[in-house]
Amino acid sequence: MILFRNVLFLIFSFSFVLIGQDKPKNIILLIGDGMGVNYVAASFFDDENNPYKNFKSIGLSNTASANRLITDSGAGATVLATGYRIINRNISVDSSGNSLKTVFQVAKEKGKSVGLIATSSVTHATPAAFYAHVDDRGRETDIAYQLSDSDVDVIIGGGEQFFLPNVLGGSRKDELDLINKMQLNGWTWLDKFDHQAIIEAKKVLCLMEKNGLKPASDRKHTLGDFTKAAIENLKNNENGFVLMIEGSQIDWAGHDNLQDYLLSEMRDFNTAITEAFNFAKEDGNTLIVITADHETGGMVISGGDIDGKNLKLSFNSKSHTAGFVPVFSFGPSEELFQGILENYEIGRNLIFLLDPAHNF
Repeated sequence: MILFRNVLFLIFSFSFVLIGQDKPKNIILLIGDGMGVNYVAASFFDDENNPYKNFKSIGLSNTASANRLITDSGAGATVLATGYRIINRNISVDSSGNSLKTVFQVAKEKGKSVGLIATSSVTHATPAAFYAHVDDRGRETDIAYQLSDSDVDVIIGGGEQFFLPNVLGGSRKDELDLINKMQLNGWTWLDKFDHQAIIEAKKVLCLMEKNGLKPASDRKHTLGDFTKAAIENLKNNENGFVLMIEGSQIDWAGHDNLQDYLLSEMRDFNTAITEAFNFAKEDGNTLIVITADHETGGMVISGGDIDGKNLKLSFNSKSHTAGFVPVFSFGPSEELFQGILENYEIGRNLIFLLDPAHNF
C-alpha cells in the first residue's frame, strides 16, 4: 500500500510539474530511424553545416520495448507516439490488443492539425504508429485502410501500392481503391512532390513511389523540401499543429552496413532539421524534438583524419542494438527532454504538453 501511494504521488507530482510548463503551440518530432549517438557524431564530422550545433538541450534515451531489450521499429515508434512500451511488431496496441491513444489523436482533440512525412512507405512501422492500431506491423494494407479513415491532414512519403488494388498495380486483394476514397473525402492526391499544391491543399496525400522513396542521393527533392511544404500547410491552423518527420532510410543503411548510404541519408535528415529549426526559431512557439526509435548496426567511427575527413565507419551487426539514442530539443519546455530518459518519457511528455489532464 505504501508503494502504491508513492507511485501515485510520483504520478501526480509529475503531472503537476508538466501542467506548469510553457506549452508549445506546435510540436515537430523528427525521428532518425536507427540513428544512434555515433550516427550523429559521423554526421557532425561529415557535414560542416551540421544543424545539431543549434541545440543546447541534449539527452539520451533507453530504447527497450515491453518484452525485449532490443526493440523493433513498431514498438520503438509506438512508445514515442503513445508513451507506452509495447511488445515488438505491434503498432499502438497493448498486449491485449486494445488501442492506445496517440499524440496525433490528442492533438486532434485539441483542434490542431497533424502531418507525417517518411522516406519509407507511409504505412511502414514508424509513421503507422502515429495513426494506426494493429497487432503486426506487416499488415500494411490494413494500415493503409486505417490511414484512409484517419484525419491526418498532410501525408508525404511512399507506399502507393498499399492503397490500390491489384488491377490498378497495387497490392490490395480487396479491390478497394483507397486513393479514390481519400480524394472523395477531401484529400488532394499527388503522385509527385509539388510544393505549391501541398501548401494550398486543405488535406494532402502525396505518395511518390509504390513503396519506399528513392534514396536521398537519387532524389530531386530533399526531406527538407517536404518538411518546408508541410509546415507551410499546417501552420495555417490557428490552434497549431503536430508534425512527425522520419528519416526512414538511415535505418536501412545501418542494416546494410553501407557507409556512403548512411551519410547521405543523414545529410538528407539534416535538411529537415534545418527547416524545422528555422521555422521554430522564427515562430517562437514551436517545440522541436529529435530522437530515434533505436540504434541499428552497432556503428562506430573507426578511422578518419583529425579534421573529420575520410571517415571510416565500422559495424558489428546488421540488426538493431540496445545502444542509447540521442535526444535533442529546442523551444518551449525543451528542458523536459534533457538527461537520461526512458523512451516512454518522451512520448508522455509530448502528450502532456498537449493535454496536461491526459491519464496514463
